[in-house]
Amino acid sequence: MADRIVTLGAGGLSLGFFGPELRDEYEMTFLDTRAKADLIAQIQRRRQYTTNMAGDEIRPVTVKDVDAFQLDLPDHDSAIRDHIGQARLFFTAVGIRNLDKALSYLFDRIRGRGDEIYILCAENGENIAEKWRAAFPKNIHLCDTVMGRMCRLEERAAPDYAPVAPGLEWAVVGEELYDMPLSEQHHDPDVFHSKAFLFVSEEEFHARDRVKLFAHNGLHFFIATHGRLRGVERFSDLVDHPEIVGAARELLENELAPALWKNCAWRIGKEEFDDYVARLPGRLFSRTLRDHVARGVRGIEAKFAGNERVMGGLRLLLDAGVQPNRYYDLIAAGLEVARRDVSASVADELFGSLPGEQTRREVGARWEKLR
Repeated sequence: MADRIVTLGAGGLSLGFFGPELRDEYEMTFLDTRAKADLIAQIQRRRQYTTNMAGDEIRPVTVKDVDAFQLDLPDHDSAIRDHIGQARLFFTAVGIRNLDKALSYLFDRIRGRGDEIYILCAENGENIAEKWRAAFPKNIHLCDTVMGRMCRLEERAAPDYAPVAPGLEWAVVGEELYDMPLSEQHHDPDVFHSKAFLFVSEEEFHARDRVKLFAHNGLHFFIATHGRLRGVERFSDLVDHPEIVGAARELLENELAPALWKNCAWRIGKEEFDDYVARLPGRLFSRTLRDHVARGVRGIEAKFAGNERVMGGLRLLLDAGVQPNRYYDLIAAGLEVARRDVSASVADELFGSLPGEQTRREVGARWEKLR
């Protein structure tokens, strides 16, 4: 029998990345709440679901022989404990706000085991699971991850995508991007036996993590906030806005990429990094992935956290001696979206947290023009 992976959270990343990439080497179990009750019922009935791979064309992929249970349904608790007991590899994909709750839930069910257990945290941010490492015994390894594949849920599958299961209207969509980089310090061939896992040195892993967070997530945030301010629904709608496409490329090529190269990206290698930078805008503006602007601005205040894309990216530029220009536009657009979608007081608080008088002056002038 294949090893089992248990994933907490049955969202876009879990269903669009983990399932398709790991289904051949592992038994897959997805855990979620009543919010996914419709999917869980279908998987329990059929033991499969469908995702859509968005490359040059849209390609439906059926992921078979999977299990799913509802965390908040007492009748499922016994089966959940049984599946957790079979697994040595776990993913959390619950969002940073729910990570503490997910790790606490998991810890209560694996404490006392003596085998080597690996928990891969797929939430955004640097060193997100650090505080939990001291709480877990040495045989339970909390692993940071670099999840590069963009995946999302589409509320209305038709007419572009195949539904996640018969009778359900929503769909899972993920881009065609492969590999899950992990630090070589966690390389246990008895547990990690899929070619989907890419083990690299600790230094290269952190470089890949920072490139994902500040280039990919940072540029995603820039496009999403400007799309929100223009009232468009999807990233692909902005392809016909040359001023946004051009500004996004300027931000990436003139500010983020040079700062990342100086800071850490040289550990990845120039050819691979240059190729990543060249392809990134096309991935974000993809007409088959059709990412939602709303997804990019959801929970916007959290994206200003110290270990997240906005403030972390600003520190990256300043520490590398790269003068922010489009990056000030990024911050200003984020503040204006926060003002409109959350509250003026939250936006003012975020503005007040910006470091340095010059930064506040530059951002403030640009923010004023957006009001």
